[in-house]
Amino acid sequence: MAIRLPICSFDAKTGILCAKCESKLKSGEITKADVEASKALIHMAERFNELNRVTLRRSFESGGNYVLEFDPVDVPHLRSNPKLFQELDTAMKGKAWVVGSGGSDRKFLEDIFYPAKVVTVNTVWLTDGGKRTKVIVPARRSERYIGDFEKLRNMVKQARGSSCSWRPSAKRCCEPEARAEASLGLSGRG
Repeated sequence: MAIRLPICSFDAKTGILCAKCESKLKSGEITKADVEASKALIHMAERFNELNRVTLRRSFESGGNYVLEFDPVDVPHLRSNPKLFQELDTAMKGKAWVVGSGGSDRKFLEDIFYPAKVVTVNTVWLTDGGKRTKVIVPARRSERYIGDFEKLRNMVKQARGSSCSWRPSAKRCCEPEARAEASLGLSGRG
């Protein structure tokens, strides 16, 4: 079984779009991020066999960083190889987050924040029709797991149209009182 991409495999290998894929790009059915991600993944599939069994649904780009949406069943297979993630960042020439396609906003945010665990997600709907989302994660080493939050915030805005903030919980999330405080937004910094 071969990797499934938003563009033809031949186009991904050659880097030149056929008339069909070019018309998809012009109509907005696919994006330049889909094309770039497809080209990177097709070349990586030669070195990483697990990529030959995945389906890339769509991609988002913001500031040279990418969110790649795969079928939800493919995400655990991709996460099982840390070297693949390093190569993916190198091939995409920026940070790349792997998420499952579809699903709720909470599932999307859990995928984006991976490997940090999400304690809770609070969403406020704004009067202008937008929404603001606050994600609370355990405080222990959350900065190391999350990395540059500004990049992450821009990607969430690009992919889901929601502004996002995060807050580490003050106590370990396995303590019942810490879970209660975190869910009420009473702990940590803003």
